[in-house]
Amino acid sequence: MAERFAKAVVLITGALGALGSAMARNFAAEGASVILTDAQENDGSLIAELGVGCRFVPLDVTDADAWHAAVEKVEADVGPVTVLVNNAGIVGMGGIEDLALENWRKVFDINLIGSLLGIRAVAPSMRKAGGGAIVNISSMAGLQATPGLAAYGASKWAIRSLTKTAAAELAPDNIRVNSVHPGIVETPMAYHPETGEPHIPVDSLPIARNADPNEIARMVLFIASEATFSTGSEFIADGGYALRGVPGQK
Repeated sequence: MAERFAKAVVLITGALGALGSAMARNFAAEGASVILTDAQENDGSLIAELGVGCRFVPLDVTDADAWHAAVEKVEADVGPVTVLVNNAGIVGMGGIEDLALENWRKVFDINLIGSLLGIRAVAPSMRKAGGGAIVNISSMAGLQATPGLAAYGASKWAIRSLTKTAAAELAPDNIRVNSVHPGIVETPMAYHPETGEPHIPVDSLPIARNADPNEIARMVLFIASEATFSTGSEFIADGGYALRGVPGQK
């Protein structure tokens, strides 16, 4: 099991954040060559921790040319991409009438268009490798309404459609495409940036806590490896969030 990804080249977007770095550590621990991409400045500490075979490539996920340059660099350095995790995302607080249109566009550019461009950039690389796995990080907000997070929720619903369409189109190339729908994960995104209050309290959930990023990371690794008969599927890790309001639940 330790060498489950020994021959894999894994590209992760938003890799310097809490969830992205957890996925990077888990993939690296199982032998993958991990390509960390992010628009944030990289201080080199995570790469130093992960060791040989892992590297950082700056990437604005909304820039198609930057995507193609990044994939070309990866292919030249370590070979074709075999796993893509579209993880980069932002929240954008506000309801349908409250959130400024420019913020709606920013949320969709990063969350949805960023994932689209990632799929388009890596698909030819995965064909060279004989196939691959794409995991799109959606959200429980992509499965049910989330008032006050209108743009975020709408972008995550759109990722579901993108995932299923890509799965159908890329299946002949032995490329699987699935989505993950986490609940509230213990990251800065779970809290209001000004008040520090949680966006969504978890006290009433069946599993009454935030998810550890490693719990989501382990699901991503499973989808990228063992879930070989799954494509266009939705994997939920929400602590029972979808059960809220069901009779018998607090």
